[in-house]
Amino acid sequence: MHWTLGKQLKPEDDWGSAIFLAPLLIVIMAYLTGFFVDLGDAMTKADGFDQSLSLAAAAGSTQVSATEFYRHGLMVLNPSTAQNAAITQIETTLPQGTTLIGSPSVVVSQGAICIRASERIKLPFSLVPGISPYISYSSSSSAFARGSATIMAPTC
Repeated sequence: MHWTLGKQLKPEDDWGSAIFLAPLLIVIMAYLTGFFVDLGDAMTKADGFDQSLSLAAAAGSTQVSATEFYRHGLMVLNPSTAQNAAITQIETTLPQGTTLIGSPSVVVSQGAICIRASERIKLPFSLVPGISPYISYSSSSSAFARGSATIMAPTC
């Protein structure tokens, strides 16, 4: 009786019925693979942008005003040269596949510098139609001139 009831509940002629799901599963796996590749690429480029801003802040913090140092003995940044050094550093170390959104904001206050910028990241796949293949990312970084009396970074 158990054998007969088992054959009635699970007939043997339903073999291969899952084959209709295979194309759907392949499409879903392709979309998921593209999504995770895009996510990893965006995170890598965002990390590279953070490093670029840190390098730019460090480059700007080395531009000490010679006149203030020799006249008063103060370690104060020269605003124009610090800003130029920071922007040049950002442009040379920007990750590939990204572009700046607008111009970076550079604030120099005494012996400290703060940089804020945004980038636009191009995603390699972006398989979903109607969704933009670009994402934006904003970050900031600050640095102090070595030997300066500044204890707080300016807000930018």
